[in-house]
Amino acid sequence: MSTQTINISLPKELVQMVDSAAKSEFASRSDYIRQALVGKLRADRAQADDWDLLEALSEEIAQSAERENYKTDDDFVRAAKEVRAEVLDKSIRK
Repeated sequence: MSTQTINISLPKELVQMVDSAAKSEFASRSDYIRQALVGKLRADRAQADDWDLLEALSEEIAQSAERENYKTDDDFVRAAKEVRAEVLDKSIRK
């Protein structure tokens, strides 16, 4: 992997915290910050995937509720549970 050097400004207290954490993991400051950034980027991507899934499920739930002519909150909750069960069943069969 090719690398590029960047310069960032951090509060002294944060640098001390990073240095302390890096030392406890037997890592350099750069390695520690790199690992933290990679972890943050992965978490952000996972969260975006979760939102995409939620949006897709919401659409399915709305369609199911409309098909079944659901009108009350209880009807909507039932539709949500039915769609969730269908999606889980499909994922288990894969």
